[in-house]
Amino acid sequence: MLAERFLRAYNRIDDHLRSLLDIDRTRYGFASVVDQAARRYSVVRRYADDLKEFGALRNAIVHDKEFPARIIADPRPEVVEAIERLADILLDPPRVYPLFRREVRRLSWDDPIARPLRWIREYHYTQFPVFRERRFAGLLTSRCVAQWLADSVEDGVVDLTGVTVGDVLRHDAYEGRRVAFIARDATWYDAVELFSPARGNRRASLEAILITESGREDEQLLGIITPRDLLNPPAGLV
Repeated sequence: MLAERFLRAYNRIDDHLRSLLDIDRTRYGFASVVDQAARRYSVVRRYADDLKEFGALRNAIVHDKEFPARIIADPRPEVVEAIERLADILLDPPRVYPLFRREVRRLSWDDPIARPLRWIREYHYTQFPVFRERRFAGLLTSRCVAQWLADSVEDGVVDLTGVTVGDVLRHDAYEGRRVAFIARDATWYDAVELFSPARGNRRASLEAILITESGREDEQLLGIITPRDLLNPPAGLV
């Protein structure tokens, strides 16, 4: 029965949100639970309006004034499928790791600039996290390198002798700081929000998000996310 499937999915969502907030069914209505969870979890913020609509529909399907509650209407099949998909997403949202797991070519501040130039030519990499004594120093980009090369040309020649990654990174007005770190268990929605202009001017100009075990910059790099990576959502998202 469609109504029973709808209610099973609805109850999965309700139970999950209350578990996240550590509140039981005797406290707060569903809409209030959604609002509280949305303040803490990006995936809930993304679907808050849909969740409230499903909550209103649930009240139209079930007659709560009788005990036990009685089903008085059936939702459309596509509505049932939508809430079931949403329940699956909320309970198991796509994580940035392993979704964006990839080799990240990191550089040291004192590395010769010839090294990233070779990687750009051979592997077409465009972004390189730079570290200085185990601390993140900035993101060297192919754009920054190209600008430095253009500004350093003399008689059609660029002398790379003694030029380090740090020398070129200092040429960037932002020193490549337009980067955020994120924990491996963060969700796809967390990454989307970090790149969103609505989250503030600093984050609006982010060029990349670096993934580590717990989101600390002194941990091993597990992956990198760029705005382009988020253009195509993972399969199954509604």
